[in-house]
Amino acid sequence: MEKSRNLFERLRVFFIRRPSVILFFCIFIIAILSTKGELVDSVDANQTIYIRGTVVSEVKKERYTQYRIGECLVNDYSGKADLEVGDIVEAIGKSKALSDMKFDDFNYGRYLKSTGIEVYCVMSECKKVGISKAYKMIGAIREYIKDTNAYLYKEKSDFINSMLLGEKDLMSDEDKRMFSRTGVSHIIAVSGLHVGILCTLVGFIGRRINIAFNMVIVNIVLFIYFYIAGGSPSIGRAVVSSVFADICFVLDRKRDGISTLAIIASVMIFLNPFVIYNTGFQLSFLATFSIVYFYPIINKRIKFSAASVTIAANIMTLPIIVYSFDGISILSVISNVLAVPFVAFVVYIDVASIFLFEIFPFIASIVAGLNSVIITIIYFILEKVDEIWFSYIQFTQLDFSFLVIYYIIIILGIIYYEIKVVEEQRNGLQGYYRRNETE
Repeated sequence: MEKSRNLFERLRVFFIRRPSVILFFCIFIIAILSTKGELVDSVDANQTIYIRGTVVSEVKKERYTQYRIGECLVNDYSGKADLEVGDIVEAIGKSKALSDMKFDDFNYGRYLKSTGIEVYCVMSECKKVGISKAYKMIGAIREYIKDTNAYLYKEKSDFINSMLLGEKDLMSDEDKRMFSRTGVSHIIAVSGLHVGILCTLVGFIGRRINIAFNMVIVNIVLFIYFYIAGGSPSIGRAVVSSVFADICFVLDRKRDGISTLAIIASVMIFLNPFVIYNTGFQLSFLATFSIVYFYPIINKRIKFSAASVTIAANIMTLPIIVYSFDGISILSVISNVLAVPFVAFVVYIDVASIFLFEIFPFIASIVAGLNSVIITIIYFILEKVDEIWFSYIQFTQLDFSFLVIYYIIIILGIIYYEIKVVEEQRNGLQGYYRRNETE
C-alpha cells in the first residue's frame, strides 16, 4: 500500500511539473477521435465554385501552375491566369473531392487538409481585383532570392533554394534520394536548424544595438521568413519557439523546452486537427522533443555533441521515418557529423552573396564561387556515404501497431526516468528542491 502511495505521489509530481504535456495529450486524443473517419468535403465534387482571395503561393508544374488562394488549392491548366503572389483574385472553377484523393498508400486529400487546404479545384476563369501589399512584398523577396541564386549558383541553385526556401520540388529525384538515404533530408527542409542559423546571423549583425530592440528585429525577420519559406509546420514551430525564448529572456524566466513544445503543438492541433497527419509536423516536433530530452543524457556518456544530437533526434523519429519512407539510414550519424557543420557556412555566405549582388555583382560572384566549393564538398561527402553498401536498409511496410508499441515503451521509459529523477531530487541527491527553497 505504501509503495502504491509513493508511486502515485511521484506520478503526481511528474505531471504537475509540466501540465502543458497533459493538455497536449488531451488535445491530441481529441484530434484523433474527431478525424478518424472519412474526410468531410467542404464542397461536393464537380461543383462550379466561386473563389475570392489572395494568392499566397505559386508553384509552376510541368503541365500546369498551382496557386494557393486562401484555403483553396487551384490548378490552372490553361496558362492564361498569369497570377503572382499578392494578387487578390476572383476565380471560378470545378471542385474535386478531397476524400477521393487517395493514391496507393498515400492519402493526398488528408495531406492537403493537414496543410490547411479545404477546397481543391481546377480553374476555368480568373480576374485580378486588387493587390495585397504584404504578400506582394513577400512574393517579390522570394522571387528575388530564387532568381539571384539561379544566376550566381547555376546548377547548384536548386540545392541552395531548396535549403533556404524549402523548394524541394526544384531538386532532382536523384539528389532528393541521396539526401534521404544518407539521413540528412532536414538540410533541405526548412526547420529549426535554419531558423537558428538565421537568428544567429541577424543577432550578430545587430549586436551593437539595444538587446530588446535587437530581439524585436530578429522576430520580425523570422515571421517574414516564415511566409517566404512557405509556412510549413516545422518552420512554424521553430519561429514560435524562438519567440517564446525571447519572452522568457525578457521576463527573466527559465524556459522549459518540453512545455514550450507541448503548448505550440496543442495550439496548432486545436487550430487544425488534421495537422497530426502531416509528416513534417510529426518529425519536427518529435525530433525537437527527442533532442531536448535525450541529448543531455546521451552527451554525458559519449561527450561528442554532433553525434549526440543525431542519436537523440533518431530515438523519437526513427519509427516515423521507417513507416513513412520504408527505409533507414544506418550511417546518418556519420553523414550529419561530416555534412551539417557546413550548412551554416552555406547559409551565411549565400545571404552575403544575395545582399552584395545589387551593389557589387562581381564580388557577389566571387563569394558565390566560394560557396559553390562548400556545396560541392557536401555533395562529395554524401555521395561517398551513399556508396557504402550497408549505408541504407530498405524495409517492407511496417505495421502501424509497431509504432504504437514503440512509443508506448518510450513514454513508459520517460515516465520511469522522470520518477527516478524526482525521487533523487527529493532525497537531496541533486539538491534541486533545496536550492529552490533557499532562493
